[in-house]
Amino acid sequence: MTSKKVSALKFVGTISLGLLTGTSYTLSTLTIPSLLELPSASTAAKAFRSLSSTAATHLTALTSISGTAFALAFALSPRGYRHPFLLYTSLFCFGTRLTDYVTPFIFGTSTSGSSAAAQRRAAVQARKEKQAARHMEASYEVLGDSHSEEGTASTSGEELEEDVNGEEVRSDVEFFVRNQLVQTAMASIGFMMAVTGIWGDGAADVAETLIVAL
Repeated sequence: MTSKKVSALKFVGTISLGLLTGTSYTLSTLTIPSLLELPSASTAAKAFRSLSSTAATHLTALTSISGTAFALAFALSPRGYRHPFLLYTSLFCFGTRLTDYVTPFIFGTSTSGSSAAAQRRAAVQARKEKQAARHMEASYEVLGDSHSEEGTASTSGEELEEDVNGEEVRSDVEFFVRNQLVQTAMASIGFMMAVTGIWGDGAADVAETLIVAL
């Protein structure tokens, strides 16, 4: 029979993989598409950046936990119980991190849009840093000069918001949704393999117990 450590690793891996599947599905069908209903492109862009960053952190954590758990369960299992489904499931878990390269081939989406969006975000970040430097310089000047400098900064901030293109935001959101759909499909396959494999292990253990008892 398999050890308790291996059984615990299988349980942790399956739960984490189920959470990964559900999170990816929720992001692709409910959470992220609703951002397109926001009244302004700048608001949608800010919300999308915040949600995508938070989602990436949690999805990476779930992927690492589930993939590592199944890999350790395969390595620690006795030779007679070292079933290939543990290794395959682990590969599917880590494979969900490669969807950025798989999605363009499936949906025919060019990666130039995402790279251009990254360049725009870098430009926005550079502008924000320049504004912060201006505020630091204004703190050493006369109060009246600082007020005028704040007015300039606020004006540049408004121009910054006006630079956000609604079509570009929609393109980024649609790519993210498609990416999550592919990730959901891969995680679902791994989850079904894990559940089927664990059920098969349980059935084999019961059969072995009955044989020994007889």
